[in-house]
Amino acid sequence: MKKTLFLFAAVAALGGCNRSPEFYFKRANALLASGRESAALENYNKALLLKKNFPEALTARGMLFERQGDRQKAGLDYRKALETDKAYLPAYNNLAAMLMDGGNYQEAERLLTSALEVKPDYAYAMLNRGLSRYKLGDCAGATADLSLALAANPRFELAYYHRALCARRAGNTPAAMNDLDAVLALNPAAALAWFERGKALYSFKDYPGAAGEFLKAQQLNAADPSFAFWRAQALYRAVELRPDSHQAECLLGDIYGTMKDLKAAEEHYLKAAQLAPQYASVYKARLAALSAPVKRRPAARKRS
Repeated sequence: MKKTLFLFAAVAALGGCNRSPEFYFKRANALLASGRESAALENYNKALLLKKNFPEALTARGMLFERQGDRQKAGLDYRKALETDKAYLPAYNNLAAMLMDGGNYQEAERLLTSALEVKPDYAYAMLNRGLSRYKLGDCAGATADLSLALAANPRFELAYYHRALCARRAGNTPAAMNDLDAVLALNPAAALAWFERGKALYSFKDYPGAAGEFLKAQQLNAADPSFAFWRAQALYRAVELRPDSHQAECLLGDIYGTMKDLKAAEEHYLKAAQLAPQYASVYKARLAALSAPVKRRPAARKRS
């Protein structure tokens, strides 16, 4: 949902005119780029004081307000920019993206449709409308929009990813895998793409392959518990196909240990030790740690 801003081209005599709204607009952009938000806002205000109907400055100021967390002011500026110039595309896209961030996908879709009436090949509007339609449950409409967006810009990672999700919903796993591969070609660190690949392989009962994809997702984002859960599920299934996997038996021991099912945990740790005698001491140590009594800390005394 990339925000966009078309910079207003300076006119020939701009350099020496410090009363020109375009001058203040250009200076505000430079200040914002250097991180001086307060000074940038002051210059956007000066530009708009001199020229109220200035969609470029309104949109830029809206982006600054949004960056500062003031969505209400940002929305007012984006809408005023559209009132000033109904063909100014960045205002449509920025306002729609802000609505999407707030979960208002229906209004975002309406705005983006208006933008595409102005410019049917506006790639960012096509991308964001596709994402909005996906969130609204319209996978057919989403797939059509995302495909057109990718035709215009084949580097839209989000378009490949959400089109893959739609393909999986439709049962077209090969198409989903192709799109997920495209995501990973653009961004090998896309943990969700590895995760979705794992789920696709899992659906084909390729449990070892799925476990490998889930592991990659887990390594990239260890904070997401669903990656570890699905990897455990895949390894559990893999044990049924490969009864000689000591790693899977160890993981099952960990899982049952966490569930406080000591009998099942012991069974799997001992099986892991039997399958890999060289690691037997490691697995037996895990079992011993589970069986060890928990040391209670002395109760804290209340101070009088």
